[in-house]
Amino acid sequence: MAFNLRTISSCILIVICLFEKSNSVAPDVARWCTISSKEAEKCTRMSIILATEELSPTIQCINEDSTEVCMSSIASGRADLMTLDGGDVFTGGKKYDLLPIMEEVYAGERKGYDALAVVRKSNTDVTIDNLRGKTTCHTGYGRTAGWNMPVGFLLEEGKMPSVGCQSSLESASQFFNLSCVPGALAAAKEGSDVRNLCALCNNPNQCSRSEDLYAGYTGAFRCMIEQRADVAFIKTETVLENTDGNNQDPWAVNLSSHDFEILCRDGSRRPITEHENCRIATSPSHAVVTAGDKSKNDIHNYVQLLLKAVVLFGDVENSRSFSMFDSRPWSGSDLLFKDHTDHLRALHVNNYQEFLGEEYVGSLEGLLRCPENTVRFCTISQGEQDKCEAMSTAFSNANISSTVSCFKAVNHADCMQYIEGGNCDIVTLDGGDIYFGGKYHNLVPVLGETYGEGDATYWAVAVVRANTTFNINDLQGKKSCHTGIMKTAGWIVPVGYLSEHEQIEVTNCDSATAIVILVGEFFSESCAPGALAEKYNPSRTNPVSLCDLCIGKGDRHCVRNNREPYYGYAGAFRCLAEGAGDVAFVRHVTVEEYAGLHKKDLGWNTHLTSNDFQYLCPDGTRQETWSEECSLSKVASHAVMTSGAKSDEEKLVIRNVFIQGQAIYGSEHGNGFKLFDSEDYEGSDLLFKDSTLSLLDVGNKNTYDTWLSEEYLEGIKSQDTKECRSTANGKTVLEMLIDILDYLGSWFTG
Repeated sequence: MAFNLRTISSCILIVICLFEKSNSVAPDVARWCTISSKEAEKCTRMSIILATEELSPTIQCINEDSTEVCMSSIASGRADLMTLDGGDVFTGGKKYDLLPIMEEVYAGERKGYDALAVVRKSNTDVTIDNLRGKTTCHTGYGRTAGWNMPVGFLLEEGKMPSVGCQSSLESASQFFNLSCVPGALAAAKEGSDVRNLCALCNNPNQCSRSEDLYAGYTGAFRCMIEQRADVAFIKTETVLENTDGNNQDPWAVNLSSHDFEILCRDGSRRPITEHENCRIATSPSHAVVTAGDKSKNDIHNYVQLLLKAVVLFGDVENSRSFSMFDSRPWSGSDLLFKDHTDHLRALHVNNYQEFLGEEYVGSLEGLLRCPENTVRFCTISQGEQDKCEAMSTAFSNANISSTVSCFKAVNHADCMQYIEGGNCDIVTLDGGDIYFGGKYHNLVPVLGETYGEGDATYWAVAVVRANTTFNINDLQGKKSCHTGIMKTAGWIVPVGYLSEHEQIEVTNCDSATAIVILVGEFFSESCAPGALAEKYNPSRTNPVSLCDLCIGKGDRHCVRNNREPYYGYAGAFRCLAEGAGDVAFVRHVTVEEYAGLHKKDLGWNTHLTSNDFQYLCPDGTRQETWSEECSLSKVASHAVMTSGAKSDEEKLVIRNVFIQGQAIYGSEHGNGFKLFDSEDYEGSDLLFKDSTLSLLDVGNKNTYDTWLSEEYLEGIKSQDTKECRSTANGKTVLEMLIDILDYLGSWFTG
């Protein structure tokens, strides 16, 4: 076949056109995420009905266990669409970068509603600025107009002092006098006394969020009337529906709307009719969301699909076979959409904040607020939270320059996002998390742990029971114990070692997702905490065998925090010591720490001695005592990480707090608080590794990549699915054309 330059040029033009076309074609399927069997049934029906009208893209239904799992599924590309209320739009945007693309519109073109602070007109002394010590009535704890927006606003604006991170109940209890907050007792933290928040309820001892006479909008308004409270936190419609003869119940029959006013954010008061200019915040309508990285073309196609669907099936009365806004056929309510939705409207916003509005976002941010002028430490378990609170008290008692507050999250991935979002300041991470936190969340190290090596490093090792005989070349088919998936000594280093020595065959970066599968196939059973979690298993392909050896019960099973007993260094070693696994991947001091002469007795290790274990060496031998030659790799130690957006002065404050703190509480001896000891709390290695001797200033190693070695970075990049995906898909059009020319050139050379 003969080719000339004109032919090649034509081929290139054709390929460019095909390339552009491939990037603008409508997606074939829009995957809708549902959270219940009833929603799934309605979604399936919607999918069938829309398909009969040949609407494109076609709907496919993906059912998940919860709203949050759906959010994660959309973010990871396993689903495309779902409808969320305002609070979940906030969470989805903040944690998963979800984007609202359509909003529900209700009768009369109404979207959301205004949350108000209502007072009696005759109660002239009350304003939004002097609510401390006042009596209040709320629709219920955690409800939008009655709690989230007013209390969040007061916290965000500093009108209500925060007594602890995410402690709106405790803060309100100390701020208000007597209140009715249905549900407060059930929601209170253990040990918290918030009984004054239920004192005005009809049944103060029960304080039921659903059954108390004063629960809900009308209940909160009635509470203000009958209990003579100063303020009711409700919405506009509540006042209008229960005054001017609209409610004939004895308590409401003589009420006039003119007898009530609302408290404005600027400190003024206005009549009920002026609520649009005098409100705490506006609750947004529910919104259809998708992944924030979807193309404009994909979003356009989703919007057009739903707009056409509304024209055909949006009218409850006239839709014969199916109505998008009617859930009665499935014996439910508000399935997929709110049942009182009139139609959907396309949004043209760049992010979730733009849709929700500054007032609403500020209120929700306020609920997360920590006490002023504190260093906010992110914790990932109750044990860490308890130790952090003890540390805060100890630092305060020692008059350390700044004190510490404790912000509880589910895992380190959430901590990274909260630090990036400005809700907390610091978290201690291992190398794998340092990489992800630095690369994807702009976190930087400020302090490093040292374990006696003279610098902030440690050695990753493979440990086995002494009564076994296999070596490091015989690991295939064995049972393995890991500190956690994508953690340095427990995963990154051993997986890198097995790959480098061709025990696991990883051919290129495109195999990053497959590496976890390969590890699962290489070992017969494992405990790799976090292996099945959404963050580390977005495509749901990770083998369940990676969690087979874990012993956490229920929702604690195989989680990537201390709630899983086999998590971390102590957990992985315990997994080996108790005979569950054949090999544990830990660090060089772990055996001495939990089986040596000076071990901390944790119950499971009472009868262990260091002679019960040996180290697997790279040369195929085994050693009874650790040496550098019998290690898999030397790596950077764990580091205290903060936001890269902080100033040098802010970072210095963080350093000083813990440098001062370790000078007083860094010793293992004595009866008081111990910074590097978790014995008095649930778990081990809480906040810091228990084997830490001191914290060091990171100096000029103040970025994630300078803290981690080049060798380590190269190894972890091959296990970073996102990095590999961007590398694989990162070819420019020019690079594609060069590939095409190379291919076509091969025709000339035979």
